Amino acid sequence: MPTQFSEIASLYDELMDGVPYVGWIAYLRNLFEEHHLEPIKVLDLACGTGNVTELLLAVGYQVTGVDIAPDMIAAARRKAQEKRLLIDYFVQDAAEMELPDKDYDLCVSLFDSMNYITEPERLQLAFKQVYAHLLDEGAFIFDINSEFALKNHFFDQQNFDTEEALRYDWKSEYFPDTRLCKISMKFEYANPQTGEKRNFDEEHLQFAYRDSEIRAMLIEAGFPKIRDYQAYSLKPPGRAADRIFYVAQK
Repeated sequence: MPTQFSEIASLYDELMDGVPYVGWIAYLRNLFEEHHLEPIKVLDLACGTGNVTELLLAVGYQVTGVDIAPDMIAAARRKAQEKRLLIDYFVQDAAEMELPDKDYDLCVSLFDSMNYITEPERLQLAFKQVYAHLLDEGAFIFDINSEFALKNHFFDQQNFDTEEALRYDWKSEYFPDTRLCKISMKFEYANPQTGEKRNFDEEHLQFAYRDSEIRAMLIEAGFPKIRDYQAYSLKPPGRAADRIFYVAQK
């Protein structure tokens, strides 16, 4: 299977160019206000190339980034060095995370990163490791793709009918028996400077976690207070919610 977040790492920021990162940060801060959170030190788990990490730094938080993909962290470190940003980045598996500091006020994990932990026992370990890295009043905010979204091919998209330098075609297949969703990704990149074309594939897997499972694992990890929200709102998720945010507090 092609490695996840490997060859795409150098082009990831271009791929995500249309993502309203500022809006995601604004929504996070709405959740902070709703839950009376005043974080200072923030851990960005599954931080990718550091786009959210950098924005959190820009609005005044002390930040650390962690991701399992070495190529993504390499890109994040390169950007931080070029911009002279004081951000520590670590290549670590969330289920085995062991950072030098364990005094974070908040851990965030965005863009359905928890779905990529496809073994429930590993997700349980990841929740326990997050708990261990938080202060007594700390909180964990993350989002997941719902089973509804994965069943209904919300991943499917393509832009091969455009003139974009980076073109892609994503097709997903959901397997109800295992609750795994396989996303087959084809990419074509035409270098704007040289015109040289490069084609590559990646295959991603996500697991469809259910609310009862997420809550049970968070409680087992030590989080007694759990709220969930329809993405980008303060409303509870509906049956057709595609993305769900969780706020778990110690």
